[in-house]
This record gives sequence, C-alpha cells and structure tokens, in this order.
Amino acid sequence: MKPRTYFGIALLFPYILWGICALIVAILSAVQEVPEILNTVLMPIVFYAFGIILWFVPYTILAIGMWIWSKSKSTMALYKLALLAPILLSALMLIEVVLVSLPAVSVAELAKDLLGQSALVGGFSLVFGYLCVGVAMGVFKFLQSKHRIAEETSASVSEGNHTPIVT
Repeated sequence: MKPRTYFGIALLFPYILWGICALIVAILSAVQEVPEILNTVLMPIVFYAFGIILWFVPYTILAIGMWIWSKSKSTMALYKLALLAPILLSALMLIEVVLVSLPAVSVAELAKDLLGQSALVGGFSLVFGYLCVGVAMGVFKFLQSKHRIAEETSASVSEGNHTPIVT
C-alpha cells in the first residue's frame, strides 16, 4: 500500500472510533448497574460518542478537503498535515460554534458564551484529534515496519520531476 492510500483510509479512523464508542455506550446503557469508577473511566468514550453531533459536519468537511489536497503529495507533507489536522478541526468547530450562537440576544452575550464554548469544544477537538492522529500514525509506523506500506525514495530530477516517487 502507498502512503497516500493509507492517509485516505486513516481519514476514516474518527468515524470508526465513533462506531466503537457508540457500541460501547449502547452496551453500557443496557447494563443495569455500572460501578461508579467505571462511569468515570468511560466518560471520554461517552463524550466522543455523543460528540458526533458537534464534530460530524466540520470533520467531514476537513476530511474531504484533506483527501483532495493530498493527491500527489509526499509522505512528509501528509505527515505535517496530519499533525496540523486537529488544529484545523478546532478552527472549523469554532466557526460552527459561532454560527450556532448567532441568534444571541446581544453581542455581549454572544462573546460571553463563545469564550466558554470555544474553550470546551476546542479542547475536546484537540484531545480527541491528537488521539486519532496518534493512533493512525502508530498504525502507519507499525505497517511500515512490517513492509505493508511502501517507503518513499528520492525522485530522479529528470524532466523537472521534483516530487518523491513511492515504490
């Protein structure tokens, strides 16, 4: 598999993680008595499962944009974009929060609400975003070590081709 192919597949990881979290939440909701300590430990899973309401549209826009942009990019460019993706998602989520908060009664109320909402949504976006990126990069490194993902080699500079070739 080529690195660009893996990058495209890795863009689906947050959706797969959401499916796993939603399944865990569904199973836990069927259980009558859940120990308090387990509730505390599983709270991030619940946040992620219900968080799809907030992140689905911004992440889908981001993933489509990243997928289109990634055509004919080097592995290093894809790596840098993956590290930047949670920050971009936070920015898109901020735009979403502003659009949802627009019907505010006054500008002062909008500013007050935006500060808290932005911190909460942005913080969760960064935490879960870097979690997903970390897992995807870990899987990438593992697959590379098992020779399931091709290594990039330096391209020859013939005919003005300056982009790396994937072997």
